[in-house]
Amino acid sequence: MFGSVSFIFSACERQKKIPKVTVGQSIPTFDMPALGSSPVTVSAENGPYLLNFWATWCPPCRAEMGGLDRVHVAFADRGLKVFGISVDEDLFLVQEYILKEKLSFPILLDRNGQVSVRKMLEVNVYPTSFLVNKVGQITEILIGEQDWDSESLRQRLEKLAG
Repeated sequence: MFGSVSFIFSACERQKKIPKVTVGQSIPTFDMPALGSSPVTVSAENGPYLLNFWATWCPPCRAEMGGLDRVHVAFADRGLKVFGISVDEDLFLVQEYILKEKLSFPILLDRNGQVSVRKMLEVNVYPTSFLVNKVGQITEILIGEQDWDSESLRQRLEKLAG
């Protein structure tokens, strides 16, 4: 079991709050609209997940997108679902960014007035990522930019994907 919350200094902050959920808890079930496809349901029964909250206006978020895409490609066949959860209000800006960067992992939309998972989880620092195992338990909360290509993180993702 991982059981850690990692803080990295390269992050965009709105407020200094740690997410409401903690390592060891189950991820709550939620439905979210997805960019270019039908809504997606995230639930404890459908893990494992890598959920990454990000925004186009956040430089550390943009810096880790290529690594997240490589994780998606490397682990998709093993069942690890990578979802980028955009907190942007401007849908067209998100679409333009995804096309420009040629990202292949699904982008969910957490815009005000719709489902607000970021509020439910009290995500106020971007990027923030949640690693969720096959039974829906949060194994890690990673706050700030991550090196998704690092050997250490890849090993943890290997365990998560099982």
